[in-house]
Amino acid sequence: MLRVITRGGAESASCEAPDAIWFDLEDPSESEEREVEEELGIDVPTPAERTAFEESARFYEENGALHLTATLLGRRDEGLFISGAVTFILAKGQLVTVRQIRPRAFEVGQGRASARLGSAANGVDVLLALIEGAAERLADMLAEMTRHANEQSAAVFTPDAKPDLRESLRALGKIGMMTALAHESLSSLNRLLAYALSVAANHGLEPAKLRALSRDVVELERVAETLQTRISYLQDGALGLINATQADVLKALSLATIAFVPPTLIASIFGMNFAHMTWFAAPWGPWVGALLMLAAPAVLFGIAKWRGWF
Repeated sequence: MLRVITRGGAESASCEAPDAIWFDLEDPSESEEREVEEELGIDVPTPAERTAFEESARFYEENGALHLTATLLGRRDEGLFISGAVTFILAKGQLVTVRQIRPRAFEVGQGRASARLGSAANGVDVLLALIEGAAERLADMLAEMTRHANEQSAAVFTPDAKPDLRESLRALGKIGMMTALAHESLSSLNRLLAYALSVAANHGLEPAKLRALSRDVVELERVAETLQTRISYLQDGALGLINATQADVLKALSLATIAFVPPTLIASIFGMNFAHMTWFAAPWGPWVGALLMLAAPAVLFGIAKWRGWF
């Protein structure tokens, strides 16, 4: 799909609109890519090139155009959040974006974490607005994950009755996954901003604005790293409590064994048919057997209590 955004944030139906400042290619067809390439005289990178990790494939200048690729979070077909490569191409004062996901920052509007393009005069303004929107969206996500982590912390270490730790582990796993994706995206944006700052003079980018965005992204990276450490601690705590619960179950089974195995052994002995062991059949024999069945586990329980086994 190809969207053409003009000054003021309006959408145009033609690539040849004289005031077009942003060409947004979402999962584009070959004809849409070719139309934009012919209009701006650029080469749109292939999906394989966009997903490469090396610096030379993600950040470079070609034929006067600036190519920047970042890993951002978005959705595909309204599913779960996923990470994907988004390429920004700044050429002739206009911006081209190529993507397969739907970051919220690419939604044109006035709300937080969406592209605010009302005052954008050219592609440089759009690029900075998109990066700022992506950073704000990641900040919102980290704030939400922090709130969920606080809730799970209270659930895991509650002094009340036994919590559902399996559900807590599932929730912590989801929080950890989203935090890791956010951290990856922030790291990618930090690399993008560092390169953009190094070539800012060649493409009309504002160094002061890039430095401010870089500081924000670095601070968000620290928040993500701290949150990841905290989530790891909560997962370890939940697993430790689960292990403690399992140990209590094993202890109960051990006590049951102490209670029932000795009487079973004694009953088996008394049930043997030995002709020369006549006291088994004596009138007082059953009472001796019953007394031994009670005494044996009592002695074992006493020993266990003395040794501090429970």
